Amino acid sequence: MTGSEELIRQARSTAEGGLPKSPRRNAAVIACIDARVRPELILGGEPGDYHVIRNGGGLVTDDALRSLMVSQHHGTNQIIVMMHTDCAAMAYPATVEKARIEAETGERITFDVHDFTDLETELRRGVELLRTTPLLPNRDRVRGTIFDVDTQRLTTVID
Repeated sequence: MTGSEELIRQARSTAEGGLPKSPRRNAAVIACIDARVRPELILGGEPGDYHVIRNGGGLVTDDALRSLMVSQHHGTNQIIVMMHTDCAAMAYPATVEKARIEAETGERITFDVHDFTDLETELRRGVELLRTTPLLPNRDRVRGTIFDVDTQRLTTVID
């Protein structure tokens, strides 16, 4: 059995049925793809409590905004942007990564590749974008947080 077959078998044996389409806590979380960042555990919840939107860096991108529009249609009325320390998205300039991937694959990347150099500045930019976009009906309850992967502590930077 291959590694991916084993993962699928395990997922079938532990899948939770009956979770709600709309999250129980009426909240959406934008978080990084980093495996050390587990929003349900960090926030003290369980599967089904939050809509979790993940992307590299936990950035407020056009696609994250699109997902939030769907999320709010399904009952969320608050947003938590959860960025984290020691984020790889800060270590690799987007132009360098884009050029590397294009060289390795021989394909042109046609979508935006994002990076940032200051965690708190990027967090503030994302929260401000969410609070001011007319595309979200519920934008008055947006919180910006930073999760420290070493101490396992979540700090609210923008309330």
